[in-house]
Amino acid sequence: MNEALAGRRELASLAWLVLVASLFAGCLAIVPVPPDSADVRKGRKIEHSDVGFIVPGVTTRREVEHHLGPSTRHCDHPPASAYLWETPPWTMYWWVAVPDAAFSDNFLAGGGRYVFFIAFDDRGIVRKCEFRSLSQRGSLDDKLELWAKRDRHRKFP
Repeated sequence: MNEALAGRRELASLAWLVLVASLFAGCLAIVPVPPDSADVRKGRKIEHSDVGFIVPGVTTRREVEHHLGPSTRHCDHPPASAYLWETPPWTMYWWVAVPDAAFSDNFLAGGGRYVFFIAFDDRGIVRKCEFRSLSQRGSLDDKLELWAKRDRHRKFP
């Protein structure tokens, strides 16, 4: 049995235990159930282990694209790329229990947008890179350009 399935079963057992306890005690319970950590709703998740080959001042854009594939977005001025992925939200189960009645439902919460930004110099050499969590506001193109312009003239060893 894989670890994700075992974790979900353990969490489901805990949820039932909370439900039963709330029925006897008369209380409110909220149990978050995370999505499978491997679930990606959109894009390709980039892990830290995927980018270990990148060395600012040494690695080329061609090498990055060879290892990570085509980027989600790129801009030319300044030269930069973004790899975006989205994760599904958590399921939140809630119960309200009083001595004569019980109510329950669920709702979705969270989820996220994540990006790996890479800025290049004019020769196509990696200048900087960074993992970021993105808000839902604003376009990825604008965020990429603003991020790439920061510290534009900083020298890397």
